[in-house]
Amino acid sequence: MINMLLGCSVTLVLFFVMRRLNQRWRSPVLNPVLLCIVLISACLLITDVDYIDYRNATTPISFFLEIAVVALALPLYQQLHAIRPYLVLICACSFVGISSATLLAFLLCQLFGASTALSASLMALSVTTPITLIVTDSLNGLPGVAAIMVILIGVLGGVFGLSLLRLAGVTQPQAKGIALGVACHAIGTAAAMEHHPAAGAFASAAMIISAVITASWVPVLFTLLQGIIS
Repeated sequence: MINMLLGCSVTLVLFFVMRRLNQRWRSPVLNPVLLCIVLISACLLITDVDYIDYRNATTPISFFLEIAVVALALPLYQQLHAIRPYLVLICACSFVGISSATLLAFLLCQLFGASTALSASLMALSVTTPITLIVTDSLNGLPGVAAIMVILIGVLGGVFGLSLLRLAGVTQPQAKGIALGVACHAIGTAAAMEHHPAAGAFASAAMIISAVITASWVPVLFTLLQGIIS
């Protein structure tokens, strides 16, 4: 119990401090999730605390984080009247985005001679971790590799996603939201919400649709690609 109180307290205090820093200077480099991962990793290494012990001590945070994902549906509900006319377009963008990401990951795995298990682990990285793990398990992939990669992609998207879209000339918040929701799942959606309410709503819709497409289409696409090269 003491370890749980200590682990949760340190993690929450660290997150709120990093969030205040981000709100104070508004820099993508000061992303609270990224800074907390770096600082907690450094603390575990310096204090020689085993990661399994830390994970067990922060179980309540993990539990409530899974529930908090439901809150991402709030901007979707508030902007439903604006999203409804573009629903088919969002579905098309999500399908193209998920298919492109899966195909590119597969081609890179073939280029670098990755094993079948590693290839299967990198096929479904644009959705939240639970769905990634389910798809990875169905493809006989490596859940640990998939979990690390999906978190890394989300953090990178949250930190650099809006800047890259700005450099690409994307100005409409709706388009930014769809891109972040398809490519960077919940962390990208959170960044879109802080950027603009419409971006957050479209990101939520794209994230939900992408999750459905990933769960139903990616295993089929991976099997087809495997059949082509064999």
